[in-house]
Amino acid sequence: MYRFRSVANLIGPYQELEKQQIYFAALEELNDPMEGMRRYYFRGDRVVWENFFKHYLLCLEHVLLVSRVLPEDEAIKKEDVPVFKSQRDLPTDMYQERIENINDSFFSNRFVQSYLKVLIENPNKIYMEEMYVHLKILSFEAIQAILEVDVQNGLFTYPENKRFDRKDIALDLDFPEPSELYSDGEAYRELMDTLYDLVKAWDNELLFKLKDSPKQQSIQIEFPQMYLDSIVKLTYPEAFVACFMDNCSNSAIWGTYGVNHTGVCLKYNSDDKVNPALPLKTITGYSSNGFHHEYRQLPLRPIDYSSEFEDFDFFQNIGRLPQWQLIEQWYTDKKGKKSVCGEKFFDDIDQWRKDYWNRYEKAFLKKLPEWSHEREYRIILSSALNTYSIKNNRLLEYKFEDLEAIIFGIRTPKEARTEIMEIVKRKCGETGREHFKFYEMAYSTSTGKLYQRKLNFLG
Repeated sequence: MYRFRSVANLIGPYQELEKQQIYFAALEELNDPMEGMRRYYFRGDRVVWENFFKHYLLCLEHVLLVSRVLPEDEAIKKEDVPVFKSQRDLPTDMYQERIENINDSFFSNRFVQSYLKVLIENPNKIYMEEMYVHLKILSFEAIQAILEVDVQNGLFTYPENKRFDRKDIALDLDFPEPSELYSDGEAYRELMDTLYDLVKAWDNELLFKLKDSPKQQSIQIEFPQMYLDSIVKLTYPEAFVACFMDNCSNSAIWGTYGVNHTGVCLKYNSDDKVNPALPLKTITGYSSNGFHHEYRQLPLRPIDYSSEFEDFDFFQNIGRLPQWQLIEQWYTDKKGKKSVCGEKFFDDIDQWRKDYWNRYEKAFLKKLPEWSHEREYRIILSSALNTYSIKNNRLLEYKFEDLEAIIFGIRTPKEARTEIMEIVKRKCGETGREHFKFYEMAYSTSTGKLYQRKLNFLG
């Protein structure tokens, strides 16, 4: 297996060759914005829909409290959205009562109840784009519910918040009965498209109106999207990847990952061609003395190049919460009624966990067909305890004996070549290794292709 690296990564500040380290990148550090994509959708009964909006209110209330100590020119960030929070986490009985009052205010609203009916009886999958529309429409009512409770508690007077008046945004919706609304799929889609355009027009109006307050822009315009981007964290732990390829002969690859042919390609041993793996020193435990590390065989998985991304039912895949919280916060209502979305969870928790983890890696092993020329393989690193959120923990050490060869690019600087060879020569002496292979990429006029030209190495 081949892994491209820049000279700066290999022998620059990071010293990856000296330390024999492989860095596992977060998905946002990769060059494909579709990395890790799952087509999340929402579809459920009254229990999960009401719990969904209670969770939304809990997060929104937290963000509004945070905003009160922020200056107008400082925006709320996605990291401020506390998606793992539960009502049981609230510090006092008074605070819990406050949240209950907010919930009561929100759900007693006739508009909210009619809108909830539309969502509950929707037979279609509500994908993220459509869910954004619904949240934008109901977010006004959510803010109003929080403000009403604040006014009742004397935190401030209502006239200071005239910007939240519904007439200011000229949004007035009158939905037909769900049976009529969903009877014509094409008409329903046209309605959603129209609503999306309305929401965007509304956003543009508010953007201008709140131009002097990034804080209010983040609350009134951006929060629903921040919430949707954040809530997917409840499904699976974050993954980190190290990328490899099964060849290094593509000139275009050398031009990108090989930094205009000035970089280096490392070749690792992988005797098993069917199920390739690489032993890496990774975290296996923790004690009072710190993390424990051991070498583990980590599989190299091939990328599936396809334009079809997996549909993913959000309500049935909330897997990162403690069992009590999942039951209490999502799968039951105040009277103990269970949601149909939690049937598999309640009936056979072991099978539910098995199915849950079987779906995990697929999203990280999918790329659009336009990337197929890379012929990529990946090692996926993850931890339910967020162990790898710290960058240094994502630097995994490989055995020098598993580094089979190093291939220089056509333009790899001679100074870099010499330094790399010196490091390898010293490591060979330290480990008693007698042979190491070096190559450089060259162009063959007879074949019209790049090939690896072997170099003499005085080890």
